[in-house]
Amino acid sequence: MALPFFRKGKDKPPAPAAKAVIDPDTLSGETLLTMDMRASGIVVEETSGAPQSPTDEAAILYASGQAESTEQLLHSMLGSDNRRAWLMMLDLYRVQDRDKDFDKLALEYAVRFELSPPVWQRIGSSPAAAKPQTQTESLELPGLLDRKSAASLLQSIAATPKNAPVRIDFSHIEIVDEAGADECVRILSSARRTKRKMQVSGVDRFITLLQDLNRATHSRAVHWLLLLEIYQTLGQQENFENLAVDYAVRFEVSPPSWSDVLAAEVVPAAAAEPQDDALRLSGEIGPANTAALQQIGSYVAEHSNVLIDMGQVTRVDYGTVSQLIGVLMQGLSSGKTVILRGHNALIHELFRVMGIDQLAQLVPYHPD
Repeated sequence: MALPFFRKGKDKPPAPAAKAVIDPDTLSGETLLTMDMRASGIVVEETSGAPQSPTDEAAILYASGQAESTEQLLHSMLGSDNRRAWLMMLDLYRVQDRDKDFDKLALEYAVRFELSPPVWQRIGSSPAAAKPQTQTESLELPGLLDRKSAASLLQSIAATPKNAPVRIDFSHIEIVDEAGADECVRILSSARRTKRKMQVSGVDRFITLLQDLNRATHSRAVHWLLLLEIYQTLGQQENFENLAVDYAVRFEVSPPSWSDVLAAEVVPAAAAEPQDDALRLSGEIGPANTAALQQIGSYVAEHSNVLIDMGQVTRVDYGTVSQLIGVLMQGLSSGKTVILRGHNALIHELFRVMGIDQLAQLVPYHPD
């Protein structure tokens, strides 16, 4: 297996972050380190790490401490369908705690890509420090969605403060009776019209259940209407319109109309704190935080399976990447598996540019 390895030229003192300029010619001329570990089946080859695309350039700009230039470049790419650039911009807003900008762009993201937008969570804080200051418990709808469970949904919405999202877990539903479906449509529609923010979990499983019900020979119109309302809530316009056409043909009535709203955030179902022994890092990894690299080195030396959680890492400094690679190589040379998880889109693109995706399994915050 051939892997790229990078190191800044020793004769080049690092420029101050505020004055850093990304010059492709300079990057392509960097001194690179080649390592040969044929005994372990790994050959590390020279490569430049120069940007090959605007997203590559944005990742390197950000890693070099040029957040303003990064934002300008990413903003210029938002007119395209480059989903990676959109995710990078959303994560830049998360790092900078710009929740209003995030919400606006998240809505545009949902409309453009017909996908549920990413979930707000400030990077650099604990997972519990989500945007709402008055977070509420998620309502877990039971196995039977009937009038009683729909009433619980209505009560939960009423009890949730206006500035906090309503959190609904659909993952336990196994049966949907007609009365429950009808009430659920009415409640979700009312919440949408009053612009209540919503977070939902287990919704993919619930959609599959409703699709199965709608494929039945004697399907009920109310189940179709509930699925239409779910698509509307999630901001999935294409799925909504396709189903609306089928609904009109099947029942020979006019379907509901689409309306643009802030799409619900899809979040994981509530779970216990992770029990693995991952190394959890936070903040910036760079010259000002040399302790992080020391932690990684010690962790790699002491564990046969290397699992590093970077969910709260805001930035990996460009000049520090070579040191990070060197530490990871220590594990690889010993036959260890290396997994880096939870990192934001800006870091993920940097890792791709620098070839870390060839050294470790990457499990980013936003799935590819």
